[in-house]
Amino acid sequence: MSLKNTLLETISRRPLIIDGAMGTQLQERADKIPQSAWEGLEGCNELLNVTCPEVMSEIFHAYLTAGADLITTNTFGSFRWVLDEYGIGHRAYELSRAGAAICKTECDKFSTPEHPRYVLGSIGPGTKLPSLGHIHYDEMYAGYLECCLGLIDGGCDIFLLETCQDPLQIKAALHACEAANKERGTDLPIMVSVTIELAGSMLIGTDAQTIATILEPFDILSLGFNCGTGPEQYSKHVRTLSSVWGKPISVHANAGLPQNRGGYSYYPMGPDEFANLQCDFLSFDGVSFLGGCCGTTPQHIRALVNKVSAITPKKPSGITKPSIASLFNTVELIQKPAPLLIGERSNSTGSKAFRELIIASDYEGTLSVGQTQVRDGAHCLDVNVEFAGRDGTVDMEHVIRLYNQKRR
Repeated sequence: MSLKNTLLETISRRPLIIDGAMGTQLQERADKIPQSAWEGLEGCNELLNVTCPEVMSEIFHAYLTAGADLITTNTFGSFRWVLDEYGIGHRAYELSRAGAAICKTECDKFSTPEHPRYVLGSIGPGTKLPSLGHIHYDEMYAGYLECCLGLIDGGCDIFLLETCQDPLQIKAALHACEAANKERGTDLPIMVSVTIELAGSMLIGTDAQTIATILEPFDILSLGFNCGTGPEQYSKHVRTLSSVWGKPISVHANAGLPQNRGGYSYYPMGPDEFANLQCDFLSFDGVSFLGGCCGTTPQHIRALVNKVSAITPKKPSGITKPSIASLFNTVELIQKPAPLLIGERSNSTGSKAFRELIIASDYEGTLSVGQTQVRDGAHCLDVNVEFAGRDGTVDMEHVIRLYNQKRR
């Protein structure tokens, strides 16, 4: 049986528990981390995978003792474009592989046939968003691929794309995971977890229903939420996702909303309150993976394990109707009342005005053409920039970036 099928069989009987926060645990062990381990690069936690592995092992050991099934690696920012900020981008593969290997060693110590433990390869959003033009998709994809190969070579069992902020960032990571699996001849399942801010959407502006529409075609194990807020603020988003997502759902929230105490973030929610609120998510169809994010500790995870282990998750029942999506909203292809209205004026072949804007490289002008069609009632836009003597790739990149960044 493949690992994916094994996981699906397990969650048909009980929830699988993801571990808790990494940063909180590192802060608690600050006196155990020698100054030399930072190599003058304080804040680069991934470096500790090779300079202070004993502390990493201790953290994993604590979460495994608490009963967690899935242990996340210390590789949240182990990508070349992030590590370049510390001048060590060339060490991305090394740190990724080491992060998975340490975690694998500890998981193997605890794994039994009755209770296997799995290495969850943490893949964060990085520090740049491609939809806002901070980084090109190709550069992001290459960085993710390098990390994924390191995770596989270190013994990772499952990829976790967590704290995701931008659908294009998720696609780059998904394609990198798929490419790494193909290159290594492996079949690691992929979990995706996005962050919904207090405003009700991802940082880029994408809501729960829209991200479900965007990711529906991908072969992923689960979709869910982590970070951003505490359990209380996620209920409405979990309800929405449960209604439109036909696969397992994960929730690993913070220990409440952070408070500032003496310049440091403090998370007020204790283990029992956290466990009770996380348990409530099992009332929604499809919720099968639970865990903790910022501010949670092994005590939070132990309370969660004790609270939910005897509960059988409800099967996924969500249905995603045939739809298309922008960064900001979803449009069903079958409109009531019909028809689906497609704006055709952003077309250099059919519209002289649009063609002249393209020839003049007036990309801001092309945006006004699209916005006018939306205001006139178009549900979606057909965009065509091809014209003799022009580099359509360059034109399309400029036009689509502008179109993607506007809600209306």
